[in-house]
Amino acid sequence: MKPHEGRKRRWGDRKDGFRVRNIDPMTRLEPYIMPKKMDGWVLFEDEIDITQTEEFIRKMRLGEIPTLSMYELIFAAIVRTFVDVPEINRFVKHSKLFSRNDIKAAMTVMKGMSRNSDRTLIIPRFECEDTLYDVVRRIQEEVGSIDMNVSVEEDENKSAIDGLETAFSVLPDFLLSMAIGVVKFLDRYGWLPRKLTDISPFHTSFFLTNMGSIGLDAVYHHIYEFGTLSVFGAIGRKRVCYELQADGSTKRCVKLKMQFVVDERAADGFAYSVAFRKIRSYIMHPEALLSPPEKIEFDKIDKVKKKKKKKSDEE
Repeated sequence: MKPHEGRKRRWGDRKDGFRVRNIDPMTRLEPYIMPKKMDGWVLFEDEIDITQTEEFIRKMRLGEIPTLSMYELIFAAIVRTFVDVPEINRFVKHSKLFSRNDIKAAMTVMKGMSRNSDRTLIIPRFECEDTLYDVVRRIQEEVGSIDMNVSVEEDENKSAIDGLETAFSVLPDFLLSMAIGVVKFLDRYGWLPRKLTDISPFHTSFFLTNMGSIGLDAVYHHIYEFGTLSVFGAIGRKRVCYELQADGSTKRCVKLKMQFVVDERAADGFAYSVAFRKIRSYIMHPEALLSPPEKIEFDKIDKVKKKKKKKSDEE
C-alpha cells in the first residue's frame, strides 16, 4: 500500500502529491515568508547507541538476512517512521504544501573506492507494510542491477537517471542552461512528466548518505532547491566509548552519529521531534522492524468542517 492509495486527484493537486488543505494560518504563511528551502532549513543531530543493534545484525547475518548492513537497517527505520509520522512526507512547492503519494528514497552508490571512481544513484521504492526483509530486498535489487566494472557512460544497462544525466551533460552550455530552466519551470507548477519525477533523486521522500563508508563522520548535507526533497540524512563512522556506570564500573558502547537537514516549512518541529525519536527507537530496537506496522497512519490533509455550536435552549 502507498500513501493516499486510491485517492483521486483534485484541482490543485500534483502528480507526485496531494494538496494539504487543513493547515493552520502560520503553516499557510510560512512558504510565502520563506519562499526558498534554504530559508527553512533546520538541522538535527543525534548520537545513537548501536551496541545491541550490532549484535542483532550479527545474528541476522547468520540466518535470515546474510547481507544485512547497518545502512540498510537505518533505511528500514526511516521508512517505518515515514509510515508512523506521515507529516514528514510532505513538501512545499510554489509556496503550497503537498503530501507525497509514495515513499521512495535516494542513495549514492560508488563504483569503486578511488578518487576516479564513478558514482551512480538508486531510488528504491517502498510500501507502507514493508518490513526489514522487504527494505533490504528492495535495496539489493536496485544495487544488483548496477555493473560495478564499467563507467557510467560505458554501462549499457545504465539506470534511467544515469542515462538522463549523460544526455544532459553533452549539451552545449547555452542549451544546457535553457533545458534546466525549462525543467525547473515545469517542476515549479507540477507539470514535469511522471517519468521524470519517478527517476529523479530530487523528488524523493528522503536522501540518505553513508559518510562512514568513506571514513568520515556525519555531515549536514544541503537539501536541493530543485525538486521536492525535504529530508536529507547522513550517517557517520562508528565510535567506541566507555561509559561510567552507577556502580563504578565501565561499560563498552558503540555509538553512531546521524545528522539531518530538513525543511521546516514541510512539517513542524513537533512532527520532526516525534519522527527522530522513532528513528532512534527503531535503530536501538530493530526487532520491531521484522513485522509489518501494527497500524498505518494516513496523513490528514482534507479540511475539516467545524460543527457549529448549538444554542442552548436555556438562555
